[in-house]
Amino acid sequence: MPLSHELKDRITKDYFLRYATKRAALMPALWMAQQEHGWLSRETVEEVAELLDMHPTDVAAVASFYVMFNHRPVGKKIVEVCENPSCVINGATETLHRICERLGIPAGAHHGGATTADGEFTVRPTECVAACDKAPVIQVNSRYYGPVPPDKVDEFLADMEKFNVEGLPAANDLEGRAKHLRREVR
Repeated sequence: MPLSHELKDRITKDYFLRYATKRAALMPALWMAQQEHGWLSRETVEEVAELLDMHPTDVAAVASFYVMFNHRPVGKKIVEVCENPSCVINGATETLHRICERLGIPAGAHHGGATTADGEFTVRPTECVAACDKAPVIQVNSRYYGPVPPDKVDEFLADMEKFNVEGLPAANDLEGRAKHLRREVR
């Protein structure tokens, strides 16, 4: 599915003006393309490359480096369980397994990012989401929830908002995250 004219216009009008080169707009262009289509197909990567005057291999290399980019169709809700030390120590591995069990995802399938049969959920582990004080922490569509220990998985799936981490900007809110982190450092 091709990128919309609105998306292309937004990239060229908003982002080309912000940066010294078109190439510098790669990350926002990939993020917006994924938001529009839900994932980055080979065709989407090629179209972004053409828009930015880049080789498709260079665009694909950047997209494959970051875990936030999806390279195949995903569910409406992407459930990512942090697997870094503070989360693992607090039960993240068990939380991940229990979520998969409750959603009917076969054991072991979640490591590649398995999706439920109805297309509602994709469950996968992820790297540190910088919310160690809420371990084990979960992201659902870039919104943070935690702590969600294994014994609270059923409660979490029934009402995710009860576990919403207040005051922490969504992962895809890069400017908000930067402001939050600067406040934390002070």
